[in-house]
Amino acid sequence: MYKRLHLFILIQIAFLLNGCAQATDRTLSPPSNTAWVNIKIKNPSSYTKPFPLEVLYVSTTCKRELMSMRDGQHYEKVGLNSIKIPLQEKNSSDIWIAKIAKDGGGKCNWKLSEFNLGIEYVNATHLGKGLVPGTAVGATIVFDDNATRNGLFKVSESSEIFLSPAYYPLIQINKRISTSDMLNLFGEKDFMRIKMTSPAKNIQVKFNPTLDESKLVKMIAPKEHKVGAFYKIIYPDGSVVFDGTTHPDVNRLKD
Repeated sequence: MYKRLHLFILIQIAFLLNGCAQATDRTLSPPSNTAWVNIKIKNPSSYTKPFPLEVLYVSTTCKRELMSMRDGQHYEKVGLNSIKIPLQEKNSSDIWIAKIAKDGGGKCNWKLSEFNLGIEYVNATHLGKGLVPGTAVGATIVFDDNATRNGLFKVSESSEIFLSPAYYPLIQINKRISTSDMLNLFGEKDFMRIKMTSPAKNIQVKFNPTLDESKLVKMIAPKEHKVGAFYKIIYPDGSVVFDGTTHPDVNRLKD
């Protein structure tokens, strides 16, 4: 399953390895004329909730000095500034909103590089005793080449994007690493990747997912970690796939 926190873990490791990182002023001070990215998320269930926006700013003013492990040479890369922005529910309507400044300002002149948005389970026991919430789903929205260098992204030239992915529940059972079974969300793509290129003053990102809990899938890890031991995926119709696949096939759930 896609781990949305990989980026933020790597950023924190970079901060620890770079002694100068602690001296960098990461204070944001958006100028009055900054463009804004306005986010609106429709929460599909009382058992789910939008997670705080995971936002990455970069700076070419306050760069990081790194050392090559190959030849010991020092080199510079853009500075990184990761923050989380909570969303606010609008009038108990299941609509959650937030906004992000594209120009973060501050002494380092921070610029918006990318952010993650999405939903995750916050309550799991309604689908099984002892279940705990698992991985989230959503989208990564990027604005520069720095963010898109290591992945494939769909390019949008529009100033407004509307995302309406379909998600399903997945019970993941792995007794080798945990005594608790995990309730994940999954879809055709657990995390969509989109690059926005519009120069518009205000950007609109609307995320309106659906969740069909009537189509519950189970994925059971092998008891031993060895060659030929695969995950067993059990679909709502009782069919079982045992071929090395580690992500359920959404096409099997479509009517």
